[in-house]
Amino acid sequence: MLDWFAGAVESAKTMKEIGQSLLTIRDENIIRERVYELNNNLMDLQQKLLEAQLNQMELVQRIQALEGEKEQASQSVSLKAQYALHTFVTSAHAYVLKTEEQGVPTHFYCSHCLETESLAITLQGSTILSCPKCKYSVRTTPRKPFETTAFR
Repeated sequence: MLDWFAGAVESAKTMKEIGQSLLTIRDENIIRERVYELNNNLMDLQQKLLEAQLNQMELVQRIQALEGEKEQASQSVSLKAQYALHTFVTSAHAYVLKTEEQGVPTHFYCSHCLETESLAITLQGSTILSCPKCKYSVRTTPRKPFETTAFR
């Protein structure tokens, strides 16, 4: 009977080990599932971080472009501040340096180029001033009335 009892104890011990191994297998499967979910979440997070980094790089580039435009605009404003608008008797306009404003201006600058491109281009000519860059022209004196000739 002792043999039977020893066999029963041995069987119970084996059943305990099988039960523990089943629990271990079940726990390992649960752990594998959790690790798989964790890896998926980490990959999603990595993808989102990469997208955020790309967005940040685009924003940095946009900020740099806007800062460049701001700098260019401030240079344009400071350049335009040096000039005053001059109106000829023909109602045409050109810019002159503010230092020349008191007396008769010697140089006239293209109003189109100064306003659109922030470049001071000197107009050339005497009664009709024209810009060599944009071909803008300004008449400084009124036209003479047409002389009539009699037909015979």
